[in-house]
Amino acid sequence: MPSKNFSTVSGVKLPKIPLSDISFEHLTAHHDILSFSCTHQELTDYLTVDALKNQDAHVAVTYLAVYEGECVGYFSLLNDSIIKKDIDPEDDKDWYNHSYYPAVKIARFATHRECEERDVGRAMLTAVRSIAIAVSTYSGCCVLTVDAKPDAELFYERFGFHRNLKTKKKNTIPMYRCNIF
Repeated sequence: MPSKNFSTVSGVKLPKIPLSDISFEHLTAHHDILSFSCTHQELTDYLTVDALKNQDAHVAVTYLAVYEGECVGYFSLLNDSIIKKDIDPEDDKDWYNHSYYPAVKIARFATHRECEERDVGRAMLTAVRSIAIAVSTYSGCCVLTVDAKPDAELFYERFGFHRNLKTKKKNTIPMYRCNIF
C-alpha cells in the first residue's frame, strides 16, 4: 500500500476492520494490485503475476478484499474433491456411497502485511463460505479444502478446519472443513 499503514499508527495497534467495511471484488485487469504485499513473497507474486492468467485459463478465480479503496487481501478458488478416507469418520456421511466428496478449494489466501491481525482473514473466510454455498446451488459442493502453510494451520483450525488424515505433502498441510452450511 503506497502511503497507508493499516495496522499501526505511531506504534499503536489499530482496531479490527468490520466485515461490513470490506467489499469483495472479482479480480480484473483494472485493479491496482502492484502495491499488495504479504509475508509470503510467493503469495504476493501469485496475485501480481499469475492470478489473472489463471483466471483467464479458467483454472482459478481470484477475489480481492477491498477496504478504503485498497486491496487488503485476496483469495483464489478452484474446484476440488477430497477422498472419504482422508476425513475423520465423524465427518463422514454414512449414506453417501461415493469415494470422494465434492469441494471448493482455497488455492491462495493472503492478507496484506499491514492488515494482519485486523480480521481481514476472517472476513475473507466468510466470503469463501458464502461463495461455496452459492456454488452448491449449481454444482455439488459440501466441503472446503486448503493446503495450509504451516504458519497458517492454527488460523484455519480456529475456523473449523481439520487436518486430512493422510498427509503426504511436506511444504503445506492439507486441511478440510465439512460443515459449510
